[in-house]
Amino acid sequence: MPQPLPRIVSRRAVLAGLGGVALAAAMSPRGLLAGAAELPPAGGAAEGSQVLRTRPDARHLAWVWQFQSDGDPVTIRDTLAAHGLGVVVKTHDGTNWMGRYSKAGVAGPANVQALATFFEQAGVPFHAWAVVKGEEPLREAQMAGDVLGAGARSLFLDLESHSGFWQGTSIGAMRFGTELRRLRPNSWISTSVDPRPWELPRIPLHEFVSFTDEIAPQTYWNLFRSPANVRAYSSSGDTVPKEGVTAAFVVDSAMRHLRSYGRPIHPIGDGTPGTLSSWGEFINQSYLGEAETVSVWRYGVTDPAVWRFLKNTPPRSSSYLVQRGDTLPAIADRFNTTVPALTAANNLYTVDSVPDGMRLRVPATESGTAAMTMEVRGETASQRPAVSAGKPKPLVTPMPSVSTKAEALFRKR
Repeated sequence: MPQPLPRIVSRRAVLAGLGGVALAAAMSPRGLLAGAAELPPAGGAAEGSQVLRTRPDARHLAWVWQFQSDGDPVTIRDTLAAHGLGVVVKTHDGTNWMGRYSKAGVAGPANVQALATFFEQAGVPFHAWAVVKGEEPLREAQMAGDVLGAGARSLFLDLESHSGFWQGTSIGAMRFGTELRRLRPNSWISTSVDPRPWELPRIPLHEFVSFTDEIAPQTYWNLFRSPANVRAYSSSGDTVPKEGVTAAFVVDSAMRHLRSYGRPIHPIGDGTPGTLSSWGEFINQSYLGEAETVSVWRYGVTDPAVWRFLKNTPPRSSSYLVQRGDTLPAIADRFNTTVPALTAANNLYTVDSVPDGMRLRVPATESGTAAMTMEVRGETASQRPAVSAGKPKPLVTPMPSVSTKAEALFRKR
């Protein structure tokens, strides 16, 4: 199970930690971004330590687009802390910091540091996301590296073919990835995509997967229910069930089309109105596909009942930092799992001892038995699994876009 959250510190104490920002100014979203306390760089562990190449924390996540649209940062922080969730905040769009579009938006790395401190001190893991456009790949890579260096535990790269999103080339994608990995070789980076099968061939996904750790499909079942989408799914070889485009169908389709890329999959669920009843189905299908955690798009439109649901539906596995004197049997007993489940989840070859300081992945249990586990290698960033030789064939032939006006408004971010 996830480790207990630290005590939620007061608003005054958190704001005081933002680098000496005046209290009156710091009470506003703009004030939160006015100063920053220095944080150690995010990313790889110290040399010689043993850390699994896995997501930096085992929490479900809530995405934030803009504070002016999603809510007051203090309210967001306190809500997520109370429900054991992490946050994913948008930092930039192409080569533009979000401060260009909103007074409360991130205007640079110092603001990222301030937000990271603000959320992390309250027990809310801080992650970031950005739209990648590819028009200036080296500049975009520098900005992404700055965000990770300023305290973000991970970075989601929103890679889509729609208007206002990716405009670059496959070569540009590799230039971006090479530079980003030069700057942040050990950071956890995710590629977030529109997983509808006719959209995947429109983006340089193969190139992005080669330097990222995870794929995060945007499984927005409520948005994908239009007749045009139903026809397009059917034309792509995905048989839509009689119930229509359900949460389970969208997740299953995404998993099948993305699994061949050989990366963990972290589904992003639909938080728009009218989706609450589908969240159990969404989580179940995600866990069946071996996802360990999920996200919600986005905080400002999500029914508060979803936060309660996620609090009561823990990640499929959690992690534990081995302490001096720990043994695998003792750890297994503590987490109500088994030694074989621990060894399988962590690719261990002996049960005799486990080194202090190693972070173990702890598989969840179901009725006292080990739940599904996914093999996890203890690789370093340089040992990240390679994508299979040769670019995989698109599962479907590219089709004309079926984006509707509603989708265009939804994706205006």
